[in-house]
Amino acid sequence: MPEQPSSLYSDWKKIYPRYQTGFFRRLRWSLVAFFLGLYYLLPVVRWQRAEGLPDQAVLFDLPARKFYMFDIVIWPQDIFLLAIVLIAAALALFFMTALAGRIFCGYMCFQTVWTDLFLYVEKFFEGNRKQRIKLDSEGWSLRKFFIKVAKHIVWIIIGIATGVAFVFYFVDAPTMFWQFMDGTAPGPAWFTLFFITITTYIMAGIAREQVCIYMCPYARFQGAMFDEDSLIIAYHPELGEPRESNRRIRENSKTKTGLCIDCNACVTVCPTGIDIRNGQQYECITCGACIDACDTVKDRMNMKKKLIRYTSMREIQGEKTQWFRPRILIYGALLTIFIGGISIYLAIKSPLSLNVIKHRQPIYIMQSDGSIQNNFTIRILNMYPKARTFSLEVAGLPNVSLSVVAVDDFDSQKRPLITVPSGAVMTFTLFLKQQKNSIESGSKPITFLLRATDNSDDTFSYDSKFMRP
Repeated sequence: MPEQPSSLYSDWKKIYPRYQTGFFRRLRWSLVAFFLGLYYLLPVVRWQRAEGLPDQAVLFDLPARKFYMFDIVIWPQDIFLLAIVLIAAALALFFMTALAGRIFCGYMCFQTVWTDLFLYVEKFFEGNRKQRIKLDSEGWSLRKFFIKVAKHIVWIIIGIATGVAFVFYFVDAPTMFWQFMDGTAPGPAWFTLFFITITTYIMAGIAREQVCIYMCPYARFQGAMFDEDSLIIAYHPELGEPRESNRRIRENSKTKTGLCIDCNACVTVCPTGIDIRNGQQYECITCGACIDACDTVKDRMNMKKKLIRYTSMREIQGEKTQWFRPRILIYGALLTIFIGGISIYLAIKSPLSLNVIKHRQPIYIMQSDGSIQNNFTIRILNMYPKARTFSLEVAGLPNVSLSVVAVDDFDSQKRPLITVPSGAVMTFTLFLKQQKNSIESGSKPITFLLRATDNSDDTFSYDSKFMRP
């Protein structure tokens, strides 16, 4: 009979990662606490702003089209920052990957962070690895039912807290909290809460490593960003092979054995279920659990050399890792440029946008008294936290008169006064006229000056031209 082809698919087998203490476990718990604390606490932190503005430290106010992040306010005109931030984030990911492999996956990815939390809850209710395996293999009993229900209830509570915190980033947190409590929250808020709760519960509690192995595209292309000097977690076969678990054989000086005792501790702690001794694999999220496990066994056996550690392919080959190499320097330089550009822009960004457009049809108007008139459209966006009143004048053109359509207020020097509410964009038509006795041929550069009446230092300018025959 012809040989049956092997299937490309295999049944999913639940992974029971063993909880392993150690340096990298403590590091991961520190980062889990930091990122979860940041996520859950930021939307409830209050921040003092001007009267009439929200007092939430971080608020993405979509109806008002403004993002508040402490003292930074992002307006719709700053939307290009989103593209720059995304590029900077991609560069940061490329930089970290080229330098130290998938450390983002192992320590910072939201999937890893929440999965760690869910695994700890599972360990709390069901016990260690052996106890969890035994519990799942048992038939259903009242004890097993209550343990499973309690675990899933806590998972759902964490999912609900995650969804509530997510909604709080887009609305006033205290107001939305009480609306959730009394059932008066709007439909989109309930839908978002339900969606985030369900996805958190499924991804972190049920799917777990399947997300990292099959759903995440980063796992598929991250290998292309590695080179021989990228830090990876690797098993050193030159130290560990040949493996031998029998102590008597190991103690026999005539038998050549490696340092690996084939205890499988590195396999049982892996959250994605791989054997790091089989070489570099795309499923590895570089979490360091296998290092902690191997180091624990090594310490018991008084071994000094580390079989599993952060290393590079070049170091495994007996050479020295090169830290400063072209791709690291290029990624680092580009990342510095983008972050520096964002910081500089936010530091020097003007709270008022002034734009003046000259009418080109006609280019100029010859009046009956011999004067020349140019028409302009002025557009003012007030990004101050309160309404501001400005006087408008023109510099660079002698013997000129300025009038603004629908503006009847003037200061003591007969300059038009324009009041712009906070967050408003106001557009006006200007008539600029130069008297006959001051007219010279050709265009003349001019400057429109917008000066705040309550603070003369707040002056904004826009350069244009006055057209003449």
